[in-house]
Amino acid sequence: MEELIQNMEDNIGLVVLIIFTFSIGLAIVEFCYELYKKKINKWRLGEMWASFSVFIVAQLVEKLSVVGFATGFYFLAKFIPWDIPVNIWTTIGCIIFVDFLYYLGHVAEHKIRIFWSYHSIHHSSPIFNYTTALRVPFIDSFIAWIFYIPAVLVGFHPYVVLLSILLMLTYQFWLHTEIIGKLGWFEKIFVTPSQHRVHHGSDRIYLDKNYGAIFCIWDRMFGTFQEEQHRPTYGLTKQINTINPIKVHFIEYVNIFKDLRKAKSFKDAWGYLVKPPGWKPKTKDILP
Repeated sequence: MEELIQNMEDNIGLVVLIIFTFSIGLAIVEFCYELYKKKINKWRLGEMWASFSVFIVAQLVEKLSVVGFATGFYFLAKFIPWDIPVNIWTTIGCIIFVDFLYYLGHVAEHKIRIFWSYHSIHHSSPIFNYTTALRVPFIDSFIAWIFYIPAVLVGFHPYVVLLSILLMLTYQFWLHTEIIGKLGWFEKIFVTPSQHRVHHGSDRIYLDKNYGAIFCIWDRMFGTFQEEQHRPTYGLTKQINTINPIKVHFIEYVNIFKDLRKAKSFKDAWGYLVKPPGWKPKTKDILP
């Protein structure tokens, strides 16, 4: 078993290294391209710094959350009376299943406001380049892992689950760019930069589309797929207009607090927390 897991680690680790190296190369090319096109200005640099500063905060706590959830996965696995053997095919199956779980969790982060409160941070950048990929909230490190518990429950080895999550998260970095166009047949199966640009668009046609991480098949199956038809308007439907990392992190929590204060009942308060972003309680007609 240990030898098999080591082989899985080596193989997935190699793929992660290749994707990471490829992504860093793309990031350098992208920055040079933006310099050449004279797109780099004070405002853009400010937005890039906002994403990077948010990333720094997330990295400070990520290691703690990874250790915590890894420990939890192993503890939970002890109570599962069955296990799926570790080999190349079950590892591929685990990657596919973890990607599906990401899709479900990602949908929840868009449809349930208390989850959107932290996920909106990633969507708050009005620009779209590789620094946007870094705009990840530190709170995500303590919550998003919960979505992958079913992979342990069905019997996948916890370490293979962790490796699958690492591969999936690494894959997503290269998607955050405008310098790569559509990729033909590849787009039929895998998520591409074109599809992910749609996901970050605030245009009505693009809202709540293309949730996939590695595979776009889930979006195609469940009706959430959207082709890129025009250059998206990036950011939120209501832009936050700030590069202050503290405000970027907590502005949606402030908005939720304001809504909760004006709630007239527990039902309204609950709606503000679990209904989709933008939800408001229905106003009763006033009789004459």
